[in-house]
Amino acid sequence: MKRKVIFLHSFLLTFFLLAGIDWGATESIYGHISFIEKDGTVAHADGSENQAVVNLPIVPGDTVVTSAAGRCELQFDNGTVIRLDENTRLRITTVQAPTLTSRWKVTTLHLLQGQLYTLPQTYGLEMFQIITPNAAVKLKSRTRATIRFDADLSTTLFSDAGKFEVLYGADSKALKKVKVKSGQAYVINAANTLAGSSEKRNLEFVAWNEYVDRHFNELHYGISKVPPKLKFGNKALVYWAEKWSSLVGEWIYDELFGYVWKPADERFAHSVRPFFFAEYVRINGQLFLVPQEAWGWVPAHMGTWVWMKRGWAWIPGDWFHSGVVDFMGLSTFPCFEYYFMQAYGDMGLYDIYRRNGIDAWKYEYLRIYKHEIQEPNLDVLPPYLKPIIKKINKIPAAEAVKRAGLDRDLSSIGTDKLPPDRGTKLPVPVPDVATKAVPVSGPGARSEPRRAGEKGAARDWNPDAHWAAKSGLSIRYSSSTNSVVCPELKISSERFSGVERMRLRETASRQPVYSPTEAVQGQSGNKSEPAEKASTSTQDASGKHEKKDDKGK
Repeated sequence: MKRKVIFLHSFLLTFFLLAGIDWGATESIYGHISFIEKDGTVAHADGSENQAVVNLPIVPGDTVVTSAAGRCELQFDNGTVIRLDENTRLRITTVQAPTLTSRWKVTTLHLLQGQLYTLPQTYGLEMFQIITPNAAVKLKSRTRATIRFDADLSTTLFSDAGKFEVLYGADSKALKKVKVKSGQAYVINAANTLAGSSEKRNLEFVAWNEYVDRHFNELHYGISKVPPKLKFGNKALVYWAEKWSSLVGEWIYDELFGYVWKPADERFAHSVRPFFFAEYVRINGQLFLVPQEAWGWVPAHMGTWVWMKRGWAWIPGDWFHSGVVDFMGLSTFPCFEYYFMQAYGDMGLYDIYRRNGIDAWKYEYLRIYKHEIQEPNLDVLPPYLKPIIKKINKIPAAEAVKRAGLDRDLSSIGTDKLPPDRGTKLPVPVPDVATKAVPVSGPGARSEPRRAGEKGAARDWNPDAHWAAKSGLSIRYSSSTNSVVCPELKISSERFSGVERMRLRETASRQPVYSPTEAVQGQSGNKSEPAEKASTSTQDASGKHEKKDDKGK
């Protein structure tokens, strides 16, 4: 097999990391624009902006803004859907950020202006909250809620289905909690007082949401059903399969690759590479592919593609990548062939490995890369691909090359399609504060602890916020590192070790703090974080107060 370019193994490792590939995680911090009506913009942390288009990536630090006549829908990779009304501003602060004092991961969105409708699908140990300037709303799975922040600094809350909890109050010493049940509505005014709301709903926004919901239901049909034996561990894959896969393509079974998905679009049967007509954007210095196809987010950024006799087919997988790989001026889409180069050094070496054996491969590898290796490193590949490559290696070399599409030259992405580097690339993200911890008690501790609530965040469901308030500390969120930081202790959850987290949790457990109480829904094998036994006061729609423990009894 002839190759004009030799891809150095060590450089490949670096460049795949730069491409943003996350091979082991099933929890993605990414979202995307899944629907847009009229117009909107996304402002990024580096000061740049992009027009809101379908499949535009959304990352922590972004602010989504709709115009006076525009609405849009956001979808996160856990399946959560957020719809923004006209004249709305929503900041994506953190997405599944690790916490300091618990095993929970917190997603925090700040509603700065306007109105949104949310269909959260929390799973595992994720805590999902939406914060306005005077309220913090904690949402549960299968809950539908409408939240609005008005110019008079009031927050209006509607429960369309299910129930959710709200924290409000002037500061942590006056903090109160209310549970909003299905059909109920509340308003929290600028003076931080709560009252029942009899205001009529925004019928235009309600009608728009109902229309989008009906349109979603209409999509559950198509060429072929999702194979019942095909199990997805990622909610983004489940959502995509239910909404799109059978409508715009079909599932086929292959002896080597298992179930793969073939799009009905004829361009994928002839194109020199997947998403040949895609657009590209730079977000905080990272290059992302933006597929033109409305269904393209998941197939463009998860799993990989392989060339088969009937055209390009998608191998489903929960590893995330930006959709672009770049090496020595060659930018292209990371197809199945690149994973062979990752494991074997380059395709020429793989050819030697198959035709002449492992010893010839080791000799040639040493000659090219100047260091010895005993065998191809399949452990660097996404877990799902490792057994596939082992199957391919069991069939004759010539047949393997054709079956895996390795004899098909891939075209690079034209430089005219890539947006110029604006020179505003952010540095490699670092914690906002140092990571060395200062003890809360014992040698080296502060001699004069701050008063409870002095700097503690009042309206925040993150257990770290209430621990900090009781300890006289403060926390803040870092979107650049997607983490929780405590400036006084100089610690960041992004680089907080398990031992440090355990010690801090032991300290936190000696004080009554708010803690997640709902049962964990979703992935099997996940256990909910043990909640504190301190009871909290809950106010229901009737204004009565109840004393409940951490299990709601």
